[in-house]
Amino acid sequence: MAYRLIVTRPNGTQAHSSTEPLPTRHAVALSALKVLAAQDIAFGRAGLVFGRQLRDAALGETVTHAGYTFRTEQF
Repeated sequence: MAYRLIVTRPNGTQAHSSTEPLPTRHAVALSALKVLAAQDIAFGRAGLVFGRQLRDAALGETVTHAGYTFRTEQF
């Protein structure tokens, strides 16, 4: 199964949406950490916990970190 990551900024606008399928939930979590890094958000140890939460979240469930909302969907 392929996945898509959708990221929403704190103000409600879309910050990122995967344009190509991500092959695993692990790839989704890594992509989310890259989005945070691109926004100059330091994530450290809390980011690693966030990555695990996003990886393990059910499809369509949202996970929030630093005000950004992350959702994984089937591609």
